Amino acid sequence: MPSNKNNNQNPNHSCEPFRQSIRLSTLSFSIAAALVCQPVVAEVTQTDTSHMEEVIVWGAKVSSSSEFLGDEDISVKQADHLSDLLRDIPGVDVGGTHSVNQRINIRGFNETDLDIRLDGASQYANMFHHIGNLTLNPDIIKAVDIQVGANSVISGGLGGAVHFETKNAKDLLRPGEKYGARVFGGYASNDAQQGSTTVYGQLTDSIDAMLYGYMIKRGNFKDGEGNETIGAEGKVKNMLAKLGWEPTDNQRLELTYDRYRDKGDYSPRPDMSGGANNALSKTTLIPTQYDRDTVTLNHQYDHSEHFGIKTSLYRNTIDLERDESAIPGRWPGNRRSVNSAINTNIGARVTATTDMALGSIRNGFTYGVDYNQQESKSQYGSADELKEKGTTSAIFVQDKIQITDAFSVTPGIRYDHFKRDAFTSNQSFSDITWALAADYTLNDNVTFFASTRSLFKAPQLLESFIKYQEVAYLAEDIKAQTGLNTQGGVKLNYDIGMHSFASNITIFKTDLKDHLQTSYNGPKRQYDIHNNGDAEIKGFEASFFYGYDAFSSKLSYAKSDNENTTNKTPILDGNKRSTDMGDSINLSLDYTVYDLDLYLGWRSQFVLEEDNVMAGTAPKAAYNVHNLFAQWAPHQVDGLVMTFGIDNVFDSQYASHASRTGSARSIDLTDNEPGRSVKVSAAYQF
Repeated sequence: MPSNKNNNQNPNHSCEPFRQSIRLSTLSFSIAAALVCQPVVAEVTQTDTSHMEEVIVWGAKVSSSSEFLGDEDISVKQADHLSDLLRDIPGVDVGGTHSVNQRINIRGFNETDLDIRLDGASQYANMFHHIGNLTLNPDIIKAVDIQVGANSVISGGLGGAVHFETKNAKDLLRPGEKYGARVFGGYASNDAQQGSTTVYGQLTDSIDAMLYGYMIKRGNFKDGEGNETIGAEGKVKNMLAKLGWEPTDNQRLELTYDRYRDKGDYSPRPDMSGGANNALSKTTLIPTQYDRDTVTLNHQYDHSEHFGIKTSLYRNTIDLERDESAIPGRWPGNRRSVNSAINTNIGARVTATTDMALGSIRNGFTYGVDYNQQESKSQYGSADELKEKGTTSAIFVQDKIQITDAFSVTPGIRYDHFKRDAFTSNQSFSDITWALAADYTLNDNVTFFASTRSLFKAPQLLESFIKYQEVAYLAEDIKAQTGLNTQGGVKLNYDIGMHSFASNITIFKTDLKDHLQTSYNGPKRQYDIHNNGDAEIKGFEASFFYGYDAFSSKLSYAKSDNENTTNKTPILDGNKRSTDMGDSINLSLDYTVYDLDLYLGWRSQFVLEEDNVMAGTAPKAAYNVHNLFAQWAPHQVDGLVMTFGIDNVFDSQYASHASRTGSARSIDLTDNEPGRSVKVSAAYQF
């Protein structure tokens, strides 16, 4: 919850479980878990602090380059899908409703164009066009850092970056504690129950540990028109173990194992509605297992305020297995078997910062190396295993030059190399890209900023879970995609008495040259990987914050328009759908009733019709959706937090513009979101 800067911000209301030792049945444990994965951060008066200081925020801090609120922006939704956590960020959308279909979208770029990391481990994958590439549990996320647009050479993402960080024992231990535990449970009326248990402690003066277990059981939700979907019923289990060691005051070594399991009898095409799956495959459901195992070793060393270094070593494996032997209709006959695909990323990243004065000019250097080896394997029945490999390496350096106290420029340069070892080719691609940014602080309240960054993306590997590697062809004259992202804007921040104002306005234009596209060539029954002309994306993001005493609010507007300037058509994805997201308006209202230890909130999203679609295709429909919540952290019961919420208050029928929409073979494929859902949850930390 955004806080008013005129009051003391304390992470006091939070998702904390019951102090008593309670044995929970499966149902009560689940109810004890959906109840609050949200934080309550209240601005408190002097009389409030004795209670508030003891409460630890459980929810995620979400920060974005497209917003400037002055204070921390804390997520307060009962999130069980990434869309709950990120959809109100200007310029960001999350498509998909199914647990195996979470797709982050930034300015029309999907997750294969973004640098997405979990605790430093690359989550890059291109698994299957009917399924998303991310297997992330929002409940355990501590922080999300979103770079909307490619603005710095530190990241190699074509459209930006999203870095997730999970919680650790140090985050949860309260002052004076050596050990602690948290139980959490929740229930959602639109067919979901979830629960989690966390234990953590300071084992020695220098060693801490945390063990977290989570489960959510989902049924077949109903959409806004009361239609029950099919093939969504299943369970997700997540186990996270962390061990931290701080041999000295200025360094930390952290070993993490994250185990994610998603299992159920799911629809063959989880990116489509239940009605579409029924029309295409009757009521056939297929046993599906979607797993992730992530091991990371992170080391951070802060030698002084002038030098620090952070190192990440990781192995991230995503494994999809589906029994497709009984799928009727138009499904490839040579895939009617138990099929699997594994995508593995093994990599390392080292980033260092050095602050120094060169003459009278202060310089802040950030430099490092990034290495990732992606291996894609697929197995179809008794056929031979297919393997492909892609290796990415990069080196980068940037320097923030503080020319005056008010004005700085940041030049940067990056070298990228990508080596394909695939059925389609064994080519290598490399390029040097650059960036230049400038910031000018007019006064304590106004800052202007601008940046430009050249872009590079090599042709990536084909989908892992698809038996078309042998009928996929890389164009002989294929080129890496390049381009230029340019943006600028202003940040404003004012305090007038007890009133706080802040805003961030960004205008951007992204030019893409030799736009890469993978498309199915029906007449030849093959996949073609080729350059599809040049393209541009342009628009803006604007956010405005106002706070007064216990009340805070945020209004944002994001707009982007894209065009393939060569073909004079929208930019299309591999299924010939427009990647344009449409205009999005978000409103947040928050109010804290201090005397009652109660936090109230309202969220509204208005998305306008998007008619920049392929000729002969229906526009993406406009919609508006509204959520409310109330969270109570009674000071009489230390550590207890209870949350009530209603998602989609007015039971609207809608689909995110980042989700599957449109029709094929006269069948409506639109992946409609769940209708109204009443959520209750409770958490207790002791």
